[in-house]
This record gives sequence, C-alpha cells and structure tokens, in this order.
Amino acid sequence: MKKADAGTMLHPEEILHLSQDHPKKARKHINTIHPDELATLLLNCKESQRPSLLLLIPSHKLGDTLLELPESLQEDMLATLPPEAVGDILEHLNSDDAADLLQSVDKQIRPLIIAKLAPDERRGVEFLLAYGEETAGGLMQAELFKVRHDWDIDRVLTVLRRWGHSIENLNYVYVVDQQDIFIGVFTLQTLLMHKPSTCVANIADRRFPRATPKQDQEDVVRMFDKYEVLALPVVDENGILIGRITADDILDVVQEEATEGMYRLAALSDNDDLAEPVMLTARRRGVWLGVNLLTAILASWVVSQYAATIEQIIALAILMPIVASMGGIAGTQTLTVIVRGIALGRVTFTNARRALIREVLVGLVSGIIFATLIGGITMLWFPENGMVLGLIIATAMLINLIMAGLAGALIPLTLQRINIDPALASGTILTTITDVVGFCSFLGLATYFLYTPSVGVN
Repeated sequence: MKKADAGTMLHPEEILHLSQDHPKKARKHINTIHPDELATLLLNCKESQRPSLLLLIPSHKLGDTLLELPESLQEDMLATLPPEAVGDILEHLNSDDAADLLQSVDKQIRPLIIAKLAPDERRGVEFLLAYGEETAGGLMQAELFKVRHDWDIDRVLTVLRRWGHSIENLNYVYVVDQQDIFIGVFTLQTLLMHKPSTCVANIADRRFPRATPKQDQEDVVRMFDKYEVLALPVVDENGILIGRITADDILDVVQEEATEGMYRLAALSDNDDLAEPVMLTARRRGVWLGVNLLTAILASWVVSQYAATIEQIIALAILMPIVASMGGIAGTQTLTVIVRGIALGRVTFTNARRALIREVLVGLVSGIIFATLIGGITMLWFPENGMVLGLIIATAMLINLIMAGLAGALIPLTLQRINIDPALASGTILTTITDVVGFCSFLGLATYFLYTPSVGVN
C-alpha cells in the first residue's frame, strides 16, 4: 500500500482499500485532489467502483467534479444519489452551474430537489431553468457585484470588502439605477485608481456590451471574441440587469461547439462519447451509416451503367477511384472552410456569392494542375490507350474538382437557408455528388471516345 499524501493521487482500488481501513485518511486524500482530477478518477475506474468513490468525495467538491463528466455519466451518477444529497451538492455551486447540473437530473425528481433548496437559491435556479440551455439565459449566473449609480467609491469598497469574497471571477462592478436598469461597468483597477469621493456614475463605461437572455450562445461567443471582455452583463427587454456570463463558461461553450461541429461533420451525434452504452452509440451512428449506404448504392448503380465499357477497358476500373477520391477531398476542404465561416459569422448570405466564386476558382486552379498531372501519369501508365485516355481522365478530374468547389460551398449555404444544420448533413450530400459526377464524367467520356460496341455474328 502506497502512503497517501497531497502530492500523490492513488488509484481507485487503493483509495477504496484505504477507505475501509482508514476512512479519515481516505477523505483527507480525496480532499486534496482537484475536481478535474476526481472526474478523471471516476472515468477511469471500474463501473462497480464509482458509487463507493462518489460517497468519499465531499459535497463542496462533488458538484464541480460531476460537471467535468460527460452528460450521460452525470445522469448515471446523480441517479445513485438521494434528492437530499443532490440538494446539498447544489448549495455549493453558483446558480448557473447548479442549473446545468439539474438538467442531468430525472425530471420527476427535479422538483423534489428544488423544493429542498434555500429560498434565494431556489428562486435563482428556477429563474435560470426557464431559459434554454443554448441561450445567454442558460449560460448566465445570478451572482454578480452591482452598485447604485449614486454611490461613491468609498461606499463601494466598504461593501466589496464585506460581500466580495462570496462572488467568483469578480472582474467588473456593475452599475444600475434605483430600478436595477443597467447603466455600465467599471473594472476593479478603475475602482482603485480614483478618489474615494468619486461618484461611480462618472467612471462607469456606459457603452459596455450586453447580452439578452434569449440570445443564442453562438452570438454570445462572438461578442466575447469581438469585445475581448472577461464577463458580459445580461439585461432583459426593459434593460434591467438580471445576470452575467463569465469567460470560463464561454470557454466551455467554445469547446462544446468545436466538438459538436467535428462530430457532425463526421455524421455523429453531438452526444456521442466513450461513456455511453454500446447499443445506444451504435443506434445513433447507424442512422447516418444507413443514409451513407443508400448514397453508396447510388454511386455503385451509376458505375454499373458503364459495366460494358469497364469490361472492355480494364484501366478504367483502376483509374476511376482517383477521380472520385480527389473530388471528395477537394469538396471536404471547401466544406470545412464554409461551415467554419458560417459558425463564426464570417460567411453570410450577403457575402455568400463572393465565397462561392472564390471556391469555384480554387477548384478550377486545382483542377488544371492535377488534371495535367494525372493525364501525364495515365499516358505513361497505360500507353496502349495513348493520349485519349489521358485527356479523358484529365477532363473528368477538372470537372469534378470544379464541381467539388461549387458543391462544397453551395450545400452548407443552402442547408442553412432552409434551417438545417450544415455541419450535420453536408458531408453525406457532398460525397454523393462528387462520386456521381466523378464516375459519370470519367466513364461517360470513356464510353463516348473509347468504347466499341460488340457486333454479333449471324
């Protein structure tokens, strides 16, 4: 048995063994571990060990630990705890984190947990739960430091010393009037640089950006990026300050959006993670695999229409995957750039034409270069068909790369126009188009210029 100390994190088996013989030492050791490391510990241990480890984590750390886990595992862990224990966990969290964790609790049990919270915490959590998870209201927290516009700095400092320690990430002081209507903000640095008698209304930044609770979280991310702020006030339709969104929550959103985009480009659910049951993951992935199977059958059917040509000229069977593959890669490159541009707000309907023309021109330039290259290689590789086969594959390559640029830009823009997530469906449609166009152009040209129909003998 290793000796437990603050500098060494024991394995799950060692912690459980220590908890049986020396429960106080085990809890003391757990208390020295960061919540992120505790989450890793829960992820890496055996499924049967998780309930026992969960009981060893103190309630003031358990909430932050659970928030670091995948949502599916959060739900499993919370399902093992009684409502009283979950309520105790929520009391140690900020209102936004408490609301996030409650989203993973069974809807039938959720009211029981909320009812056990202190009145102030209950009102804060219920208020935040009223907003969608992917809105500014779902991201904001009620805890912030606000002062009246007629206060002087001396009074602000007095109140700050008394209550400021209870607010995390205290970067700005928010200024409001008697009706709680937001006026502006100032930083702690600004607070320290002015005389105690200075009125806060005179130092507040009245043009400071602000979000509304129903604003999409992607818009909020763009605001943080544009204005480079550490926190963003949230005001309702009457201008009343109702909360704030901090930069650490935005970092989580950026990571989630990036993961979601990456998953969807691969036709995966954004809930897909390694902690989910095998059958659930297989069912989610199977939907898009089925769609892909149908599109693959379509491409194969196109090839089958030129079976006689392929049988007569075997070189076509060897070369035709090159045309389709190059189109697929070129299209995916364009698709990735356009989808990312849409997500960042850099590609909109106002500048879509420019983006479309640019990608088609890129396809044209790439097509000329690689068409020339593959044409020369084909002439040397299959000299029996001479220059004709080289020109055929070069022309097909050029056509498919231009089409890849056009489709890679046009598909996500069209899907966005009809309110379909471009990252989710674009890849499958693009692959089908580049395969069909590639096969049709190559095999169609080969049939026209090289194929000699068999003549029957009477």
